[in-house]
Amino acid sequence: MELKKIHPMQVLCFETKTTLSEIGEYVRVIAHKMYQAAVQNDLEITGPVYWVYEGMDGNPETVFSLTIALPISFKEKELQHSDFKLKSLRSFHCATTTHLGDWGKLGETYGELIPKIFSNGLTMSGENREIYLNMDFQNPEANITEVQIGITEH
Repeated sequence: MELKKIHPMQVLCFETKTTLSEIGEYVRVIAHKMYQAAVQNDLEITGPVYWVYEGMDGNPETVFSLTIALPISFKEKELQHSDFKLKSLRSFHCATTTHLGDWGKLGETYGELIPKIFSNGLTMSGENREIYLNMDFQNPEANITEVQIGITEH
């Protein structure tokens, strides 16, 4: 476990309410369209795709907020023909670790990180982020995902 402060970042994003049991409908769909919208609107992509979860508790039926975000160089303009919007993600304090492999096992990584947070006397903020450093849909064992669990500042 590593503690980090993530600086604010400008993103092209998609926001929705969903559940863990329904989240699969966004995989490979939203990010693909977001990359297309970034290119069509002449936005410079500056980082990998982020999934930001607010209010997710691990229960497959709990409704939570999901933001899928693509870091960009911000342009002060309206997007043309886009289902996405421009916004800034706020600064974020987190405990983080790297998940190597299949996303089906992400729960195990959370299950290892959360007790470490508590044993260090930290409090979770209710926001988590996943950064998809390498997405390999043909060989899921090659996926590299940074898991960030938000913590409150003391």
